[in-house]
Amino acid sequence: MSFTLSPPLPPSPSEGKEQSPDQPIDESQPMTATCACGQAAITVNALPTMHGVCHCTNCKRRTGSAFGISAYFDKTAITTFTGQTQVYAFHHAAQNHDQERHFCPHCGTTLFWYVSALPEKIGIAGGCFADEALPEPTYAVTDGKREAWVRLPRNWQVFPN
Repeated sequence: MSFTLSPPLPPSPSEGKEQSPDQPIDESQPMTATCACGQAAITVNALPTMHGVCHCTNCKRRTGSAFGISAYFDKTAITTFTGQTQVYAFHHAAQNHDQERHFCPHCGTTLFWYVSALPEKIGIAGGCFADEALPEPTYAVTDGKREAWVRLPRNWQVFPN
């Protein structure tokens, strides 16, 4: 998988849900992602360096949804990890990389993962930051597998594969 992210275009005034001015994103506050049962949690002290959605079959199956939301952080941003995870490792043939997914052995939530193509990053499931204010994603990958009814903001970068 190879793509280059450039800065996102500014959104049009009528487009999408914008961050509320009275709830700004505080980059100095740590953010914690937890599994559904709360047994496993990971805390980071930075905003994601990459934040997007993926429409590949693997991400659809991982989330049980039309796409996966992935927030990638530098591994150095991890401040704490609590609980236990089990690992599902596989080779992602369509993207030609190895992936190691860490999931809660109690509730099954995929909490985070490592991708061989991004050795300095950790991917954390965006939905696991349920009580946190993640910024809007800026890109979509594997758009060729996007469900026909899903609409993306015009300011996002879109990659077909």
